[in-house]
Amino acid sequence: MKKKTIWSFALALALVVSVIGTATSAFAATPAPMEPVTKIATENEDAIWEQIETLEEKSDAIFQRNAALWDKVDDACNALPDDYDFESFDEAAFIRGMTTMTEAEKETLLADIKELNELDAQMEKLYGQLPACDNMPLYEKALEKADPKVLDEIDTLEQEYDRLCEKNADLWDKVDEAYFNLPDDYDFDNYDEAAFIRSLSFLTDAEKDALIADYNRLVELDNQLCKLYDTIWGNTGCESGICPL
Repeated sequence: MKKKTIWSFALALALVVSVIGTATSAFAATPAPMEPVTKIATENEDAIWEQIETLEEKSDAIFQRNAALWDKVDDACNALPDDYDFESFDEAAFIRGMTTMTEAEKETLLADIKELNELDAQMEKLYGQLPACDNMPLYEKALEKADPKVLDEIDTLEQEYDRLCEKNADLWDKVDEAYFNLPDDYDFDNYDEAAFIRSLSFLTDAEKDALIADYNRLVELDNQLCKLYDTIWGNTGCESGICPL
């Protein structure tokens, strides 16, 4: 599901706050001539992500074409006892042992598994070509070269972001609960946060207005922060979703 709420930013920002906060205190006392920003993104990163997205769409299509059969597999898995050896789970062997499908249906899913494994291998190879998020020295080096004024601006925006998240936290909890109770066939691809909030009958009009105002400001803050992050880490933090957050 593609949940497009303010909480999609919160954890990432929290992680960056701790890194930037440390960097600000460490480097502010020793100003030095600014060096060129270290760009961590690979030149063809956008192309890699496009390839990954294409492969993910193919994978989704494989599941969809035999969705009814995969639902049977899911039902059988959910019915397994708690003491089942899940660590040694073999999907192909499990499907072969099912009694709720014909042999032809089993062969269909086994063929799907083969295709899915091939797609997974291709995606894993592509992910390996992307910047390594756990290569923290690169990110710390980029922080060392960052303009202290930029770090201060980031810190100020993140503090405002945190205050907005906390201000109506109880109401956002209600919105989240309603979201997670949406049916599986809900049109998540066209999810609109403001429209969803407007539709919630348990919120007063004043509460809806407050949340939508907060949400709009949070989106503005996120856009500003993304631009600032990009001046430090290159085009990796916000668009790709992998680094440095």
